[in-house]
Amino acid sequence: MQRSYITNIKLRMKHLLLTTALLLAAVATQAQVQFEWGTASWNIENGRVYENIDDYNADPATLIFPNPTGYTLTFFNIVAVSYDVFIDGSTEAIHTASSKQMGCDVPLTYDFIEGHDYRIVVNEAVLCQANIATRTTDTLSTCTDQYTISFRINGPEIVNEYNYEATMSLAILDQEAELTFSEVDLASICKDLGINDITEAKLIGLNANGSYNKAFTSPDYGYDFFDGWRDADGGYTVWGGGAGGGAYDLVGGHNPYPAVYCIKWNETCDTIKYYFYEYWRDYDPDESGEIPGSGTEIVSVKRQAAPFRAPETSYNSVVMTFVNEDGTTTQLVRNYRVNPGQDYSANFIIKAEQKAVLVHATMHFVASEYDPIVDGIASANKAFRQDKRIFGLSGARQQSLKKGLNIVIDETGTARKILVR
Repeated sequence: MQRSYITNIKLRMKHLLLTTALLLAAVATQAQVQFEWGTASWNIENGRVYENIDDYNADPATLIFPNPTGYTLTFFNIVAVSYDVFIDGSTEAIHTASSKQMGCDVPLTYDFIEGHDYRIVVNEAVLCQANIATRTTDTLSTCTDQYTISFRINGPEIVNEYNYEATMSLAILDQEAELTFSEVDLASICKDLGINDITEAKLIGLNANGSYNKAFTSPDYGYDFFDGWRDADGGYTVWGGGAGGGAYDLVGGHNPYPAVYCIKWNETCDTIKYYFYEYWRDYDPDESGEIPGSGTEIVSVKRQAAPFRAPETSYNSVVMTFVNEDGTTTQLVRNYRVNPGQDYSANFIIKAEQKAVLVHATMHFVASEYDPIVDGIASANKAFRQDKRIFGLSGARQQSLKKGLNIVIDETGTARKILVR
């Protein structure tokens, strides 16, 4: 059963409880005072128009509960509100939540997008407290009063959109040496924006919902914080995954989800580069959970973590055989999270003054761009039962294995790809 947004906020408190050193201290005993919500108010007038997202972030819409009894909120207290976001008059709500630690003024921290009208409906608020003894989070009080606010966030004029794409393959063994990239038409982009050089504009990576990612806009982080890595849903994450600290906050109140692919720009903004997550290890055929076959056989396991509706991530493995200079072979397991036949995308905005262009980049992933050649040779040899035969990628027969990718057909007509370094 899916957890509620308030429950997710409470799980964040549990994380705080288990990780912060301050939890070693005792919670000061509250005076004999009961917490009361009172009638909340907004810090902005209804219908306010923000010039841009920076204007909003400087003074975000904030719901303020008066706390009329003067209840002392400690480090272990959090006030969380659950609310619906309606965009541009839509009747379909986006459910989300925001919170404030040690205070009753809760700013709305949803990833708002420039150029839209918003109506916010707060449905519930809770006061939580970390329980040191049980290492859980207790709900001290709940408020079901409804509060509504509307505002607009203006943005730049989108004057053009650009689409780039590239194909990634398991046949690429060294992703840096055999770089997959797209050349960006900087001259046209600068012309669209009315600037002389791209340094006069700002490149911003967009989150999955189209909002600006904080790694590009916050002075606390730099572009390399995520370094272009994204999870299965296209959300920004970190290569190693599971990192805490700043990454925990930036990704939206949870540890980063597993990295699946990377789409990023070079420093001069004239090239978009594409990568997929991978790591190698020695292959042990006797190990538990043996990976069957070799070459192009793939084992895919679907996993999903909770909470926060973690993206469904594939965990794929393939055994690859390398021939050493002395004629011996080495088998390695290549682990990766992209799925053959699937596309992976990333979106960016380039802003200059009141104009902007959108850039969409798509990575097509295939198991191997050489598969049709392998299949063709195997099919031609299927009717024969001969000694092993070796072919190059052109289909020409070879007398021996050569550096690079070789196709070996055994006496049954089965094709194997062998890489010689």
